[in-house]
Amino acid sequence: MTESNLPAPEHAPNHSNRATTIGWGLAGILLGMLTGAIGTVVHLNSYWTGSFGLPWGVVLALVIVWLAQRWISLRSASIVATGLTGIAQYVTLAVMVALNQGNHFSVPLNDQTWEFVPHLVLATLAWNIGIVAVTLLSLIQLTRTIRRTKAELAANQTYLTPAVGPQDKQ
Repeated sequence: MTESNLPAPEHAPNHSNRATTIGWGLAGILLGMLTGAIGTVVHLNSYWTGSFGLPWGVVLALVIVWLAQRWISLRSASIVATGLTGIAQYVTLAVMVALNQGNHFSVPLNDQTWEFVPHLVLATLAWNIGIVAVTLLSLIQLTRTIRRTKAELAANQTYLTPAVGPQDKQ
């Protein structure tokens, strides 16, 4: 064997793995910012029935958040990228609400809003708490998927054994 095709020691840093993690982390942040902004804009939509409102926007926003986190977790298989996506979604929500003084992206939590538009108050609370809950559930779902995949690969050793044996290297 020449020096160029010697395997790297186990303690050597894997720069390609680190670069991949950083790349997926940045992708997760960008995806989180995009879907957090979309969800923040959409979550207050509701169907007014006359006597009460049905907050369909918060359901759609949480589905968008979950789909984004699920996609990044399946593509990257990285807890870091999935967590950064959820954090970016929540930070985007906080920034949009803080920078906009007209209450366009949230409703104040006071007695008047509870009396006149309780469905919007519930939608705001569900959106604020829902991002955190969806992120935690996505992380749990990803760790279970990774654990199950590793167990399946360990159980089926044909994937782990090389096709070329020592007798073939003559």
